[in-house]
Amino acid sequence: MMLKLYQKSYKILLIILLVMLGICVWQSFFYVGGEASLAQYDPWILLLGTFVLISGGIAVARILQECSEKTLSRIAIILLMLILVELIVFGFGLIYIPPYDLIHVQAEAINMLETGKIENIVYYAKYPNQQPITILLYFIFSCAKFIGFTDYNMVGIIFNIFSIFISVCFVYKICCLWSTKAGVISLFLFLIDPMLFSWASYYYTDTICMPFMLCGVYMFLCAEKTKSSKVKVLLFSFSAFIIFIGGKIRITSAFVLIAFVLYLFIKSSMLVFIKKLSCVIVGVVCAILFCNLLLSNYGVKDKNYEYPITHWVKLGLSEAGNGAYTSEDEQSTLAESTYEGKVEENIETIKKRLKNMGLSGVEELYLKKITRVWSTAAYVEPLQNTVMQYNTLYKYTIGRSSKAFNYWMQIVRCGMLTLVFISIIFEIKRKGFQNSWMFITLFGGIVFYIIWEAKPKYSLCFLPILYLIETYSLKYIAEIKEVINVKIKKQECPDFCFDIEKKKRLIKGVSCFIFLCTIIIAGLSYSKYVAKQEIQKDLRVNQTTSYWSGRINEIDNKGIMQSFVSNGDFNTIEVSLLNPNQISGQDYILEILSDKEKILYSNKFSSDDIKNNEFHTFKIDKIAANNDKFYLKILPCKTYDHNIGINTAKYVLYTGYKRSPNYYPDGNLYIGDEKHKESDLAFIVSDQYVDSIFSARIFWGILGMLLILEMFIGVYFYKRAVCLSE
Repeated sequence: MMLKLYQKSYKILLIILLVMLGICVWQSFFYVGGEASLAQYDPWILLLGTFVLISGGIAVARILQECSEKTLSRIAIILLMLILVELIVFGFGLIYIPPYDLIHVQAEAINMLETGKIENIVYYAKYPNQQPITILLYFIFSCAKFIGFTDYNMVGIIFNIFSIFISVCFVYKICCLWSTKAGVISLFLFLIDPMLFSWASYYYTDTICMPFMLCGVYMFLCAEKTKSSKVKVLLFSFSAFIIFIGGKIRITSAFVLIAFVLYLFIKSSMLVFIKKLSCVIVGVVCAILFCNLLLSNYGVKDKNYEYPITHWVKLGLSEAGNGAYTSEDEQSTLAESTYEGKVEENIETIKKRLKNMGLSGVEELYLKKITRVWSTAAYVEPLQNTVMQYNTLYKYTIGRSSKAFNYWMQIVRCGMLTLVFISIIFEIKRKGFQNSWMFITLFGGIVFYIIWEAKPKYSLCFLPILYLIETYSLKYIAEIKEVINVKIKKQECPDFCFDIEKKKRLIKGVSCFIFLCTIIIAGLSYSKYVAKQEIQKDLRVNQTTSYWSGRINEIDNKGIMQSFVSNGDFNTIEVSLLNPNQISGQDYILEILSDKEKILYSNKFSSDDIKNNEFHTFKIDKIAANNDKFYLKILPCKTYDHNIGINTAKYVLYTGYKRSPNYYPDGNLYIGDEKHKESDLAFIVSDQYVDSIFSARIFWGILGMLLILEMFIGVYFYKRAVCLSE
């Protein structure tokens, strides 16, 4: 009786998840982004690309089904090597200067090398969840320092590449528990999804938590398979321990542990459940003691600074921030001096927002949040402001010419969500709970980010779970039996040959239809992406990270100067200038000087044209550059009592550190004759010109590869139908 009740409850959960994923699938095709800042996509291209991708995935899965174990092992080794190479290329090719919260974490971890413990009480008492990753990076940096490697940003990148690669290995091992073929399929899915590769040098909680979570998953599943009671106890305990550690780095990792507890409750008898649960509890208790020991030795605590849980729920209901962070929400919470006062203010704001939005407003906000977190893949735009070098890889991945790359990421996401949707249908029809933990984890993640603060990047840590479910779906589809004993069927049913011929004609028709659709969509897209020309921008320096408290209030009579290195020709400079008092009638000169301080460009501008705290554009004659050093100089034409100001990209919260982070290591700011090593202007150097989004060569190259791929897929399925008819 209880088993039937559990089965019905699980089926209801799957149906709700099916509806949620249905929304995500629809949104991924027809409402991509959820934010006006993200580029929109042609849904027909996404639909066509997704169909080809899924068809190709099914074809690969069927081909692998016919391979021997030895061949599958060799393919797995090749794929793992390719994935590692891809991670290294992206990790070392797209090096990001630590942005946002990561710069807090990196700076404090470096500072700990001298102090031995966290000193920034205000920040870390406010965000206690940041302490575990800071302590972990401290240990990593300590090891690097011991061997004499002190480029800590690069150390973090290498560690992140290692974390992602180990996660790939664990996903492979988990899938191999189903079959070696499933393991190889999972590696193909990793290889064709550029999402994790794009973030290879962003060593934050989103990716660093993954190996802990997946190691715990693998240990748990091994514990379920083993017959030795002692080994079972050890594996269950260690699984809970390591997943909990991952949850301390990023809380959503712990959803897997919750899913496993529910899985055990549904699957096992009460006595067996209690035995297994006791092992899990032992592992969690050991993890809590271990974490408390680390935090007591290295961490800080002050309840009055700490953000309560209600703060993040308040952010999740922010219409202004689309369910994410806003400075106004942060300031209103910080205005309360006690923890209890913060909770009270948060609850009052939550009540007010729910009342003002009403049911329809809440529904609209939640739909936006689902779209942003789960339906959007190409959300690498925030990384543009912090990339260290503007090379060819940058240009075609997150730079000006990244349209094809963004389409590829979104097509992969559409295919992923579609296959996950299909797998839920399979799971509803199946009996048993063997893979229920995957779906419960995904369900928990979607519900959590409906209520909590939500950003697109937050789904990164769930990607391995989505790969596992995707693999499960492809494996299931590939194993569907087509025909049993054709010859017997021919004798028993004369019309059976007609069915085979009908199937062959269907494959021919679908292949020709897709081929024709591809050519039509390509023709329509040509005018949009190749023939149509717009102003494009190749970035040379993009130092736009500006903070109100980090600005210089005035350009004094000695002026300011910024050195920078450009790896290519440039013809535009944008500078963030300040004119809060609306000063008028003042004249200034902007100069570009060579490394030998020879004036290459000079332009007079007026304070009348300066809007406060906005980037002012200077169009200049093209200056040739190839990793050459230049100086940007701004000075008043004569002495004024009060001058306009200029923004810097200095993050002043770090002035107390022994080594303050530097947003642009290749340049320095000069205020008068004084050199400020760890501060830079908020400025952009670029080469702007009228051009197409795609060059014709790249466009036709992509189209050609797509048509060849479609031809191979169609031929493969047609040949299978022919083999069945013989």
